[in-house]
Amino acid sequence: MPAPGLGTALRMTDRTATVDTVVFDLDGTLVDSTFHHALAWHRAFLSVGHDIPMWRLQRHIGMGGDRLVAAVAGDQVEQEVGERVREAWEKEYDAMLDEPVLLPGARELMAALRERGVRVVLASSAIPRHAARVLRLLDADRRADASLTGEDAEQSKPDPELVEKAMASVDATCSLLVGDSVWDVEAANRAGIPTVAVLSGGYAEDELRAAGATWVFEDPADVLAHLDQIVVPIG
Repeated sequence: MPAPGLGTALRMTDRTATVDTVVFDLDGTLVDSTFHHALAWHRAFLSVGHDIPMWRLQRHIGMGGDRLVAAVAGDQVEQEVGERVREAWEKEYDAMLDEPVLLPGARELMAALRERGVRVVLASSAIPRHAARVLRLLDADRRADASLTGEDAEQSKPDPELVEKAMASVDATCSLLVGDSVWDVEAANRAGIPTVAVLSGGYAEDELRAAGATWVFEDPADVLAHLDQIVVPIG
């Protein structure tokens, strides 16, 4: 299939969702940080003597860090050096923390939802220190109804706990998730809500649809351009 132009919806369905709340992932969804995380993990693994290919790491960004080491390197590596890898990753990402920028339309999409009377909840598996800068860039204190990080759930994605707690934080009755990874889609599936997926995290449209995404767009600006085809506010 030819690559879509910017602002062009991908294989739209005619489905719309009646919602009172939209839950957003952060990395790869609202901020262009997926490949920064992949590089930080690559360097962290190298620091303990394991050369994990960047492409393999990128395929697992969006999965909680507590799961990622075993997923890309095996249970033995997790048992032997898992904590060291995570500590090194934190330091590596700290060094590039100011580099990622918001994706086009990130703030505007949040604002448009709230103008329609839809609550906005930000829910990321990121550690609070890493999420804090993105929340500042998004002006989350003013633009979001609630914000959760990895410390707010015992289980990380693809477990649905963080998504479920995000919905509970605002007493949501009908929600959807906006995310960029198959792990986001799986978490939403398990929480019983549909997903709007974006390509800005590096996953292909077919992968996201195979995981169960109902809609796929390029980035937040593309979602915004088609918002009336996706969201029907309650009331």
